[in-house]
Amino acid sequence: MYLTRRQFHKLGLLGGSALLLPRSMTGGALSGSGSTNPLNQRLASPPVEPFTRPLIIPPVLAPEYSNDALDFYRVTMQQAEVEIIPGTMTTIWGYNGLYPGPTIRARSGRPVVVRQENRLPESMSVHLHGGHTPPSSDGHPYDLIAPGADKDYDYPNNQIPTTLWYHDHAVDATGRHVYMGLAGFYIMTDDYEDSLPLPKGDNDVPLMIQDRRFNANGSLNYSLTDRAILEGVLGDTILVNGVVQPYHEVGTRKVRFRILNGSNARAYRLALSSGQRLIQIGSDGGLLSRPVSRASIFVSPAERIDVVIDFSGYPLGTRVVLRDINEDETSLGNVLEFRVVREESDDSSVPETLRYVDLIPESSATTTRTFTLDERVINGRTLFTINGRLFDPTYVDARPRLNDVEIWKFVNTTSEYQLHPIHIHDIEWQILDINGQRPAAGDDGWKDVFTVRGLSTVRVIGRFTDLTGIYVFHCHKLEHEDHAMMAQFEVLPAKD
Repeated sequence: MYLTRRQFHKLGLLGGSALLLPRSMTGGALSGSGSTNPLNQRLASPPVEPFTRPLIIPPVLAPEYSNDALDFYRVTMQQAEVEIIPGTMTTIWGYNGLYPGPTIRARSGRPVVVRQENRLPESMSVHLHGGHTPPSSDGHPYDLIAPGADKDYDYPNNQIPTTLWYHDHAVDATGRHVYMGLAGFYIMTDDYEDSLPLPKGDNDVPLMIQDRRFNANGSLNYSLTDRAILEGVLGDTILVNGVVQPYHEVGTRKVRFRILNGSNARAYRLALSSGQRLIQIGSDGGLLSRPVSRASIFVSPAERIDVVIDFSGYPLGTRVVLRDINEDETSLGNVLEFRVVREESDDSSVPETLRYVDLIPESSATTTRTFTLDERVINGRTLFTINGRLFDPTYVDARPRLNDVEIWKFVNTTSEYQLHPIHIHDIEWQILDINGQRPAAGDDGWKDVFTVRGLSTVRVIGRFTDLTGIYVFHCHKLEHEDHAMMAQFEVLPAKD
């Protein structure tokens, strides 16, 4: 029998934290813990011939109204039936019933309000990942929208424009809810970025990469075995924007791709089958200072990379595949096929200077904090902790002050094979070093997710601005987060 958070709290285990194990998912019907049926984790999804269906671009949501002060959107979280595995229907939970949800396009400095209406049978919380938002609109895991209720989320958009995404963040259930489809793009830009000669319009394409496992009838198989609690739930089928291994037709020109790893736990090393290098122009928190040519790019869960691919050198009829070349036995290989199908003029270019990233001097930091990522056996189960604690909503791990610069040091003492993608809410950061070495070009911009590999140390530096209150940071392997690998910090007012 598993203990609930309240029972753990009463027992005083590791600072009052606890576990409420998510339930397994079979086609929208919620049953008992998947750990009672470990075979489900090994059952293969129905085979789908790759590159037989076109990529779908999520629709851009129009505001319900706009005035001088803000843009107002209404989104409904609801159940829907969609065809993911050809010939079968899959029950999903989606924003406006879509998988992925509709894209919101915002302007830096112009506020947005999104009214989220919960028409699902469970409580939800919506987090704008990468958003610099007030705590009341940040999607704290305990700030829940009950079934049938609504909540207005205020997004000031007072930040450098970038590719963000919104997803469920409900306590103990984030992994299952996101697996069901509760994720969508939120893309922010401004006049400066618009002025750059980068590819625009239909040649500015968002790509949400996810892995999923399906039952024979096409329903989602979210099987939470003991192994999955440690490794995260890994699927055996790659989806891009909700389509299994799609193809995308392009012209003989440059195309910008905003790539999000929206998987629960799987990391990817992305590369092109032709050997052509990816031109990275941005990371989690916005454009880089200058473009970087990379043969492959490693992307942890929740990370975003912004790349430009130039198809002008390929003859018509060429097919180029975006592949996962991650060097482990779990790699699923082909992700997306590009088909060069038309001659097309191109007045876009990748400028030598993008958006200057002003590096924060290490000497400006007022405080250095160390957070150890380790594993402990709790009630007979191996779990991951931060500084030896499971998440306790009554405990605050750090109290930085407004306008302070701090260095946060993450030390991963777990297995060399166990990486933790750490996501810090509220602000964007810069990586100082990884095991004492400067980050690679492309990883040296603004970031909110940091890959902390096993037996490694990562130091990041950030400045707390504008907003005070309580936020969380956690592992973005969602099954680790749901099993309490999370902590809180409170931004206090500046000293007089």
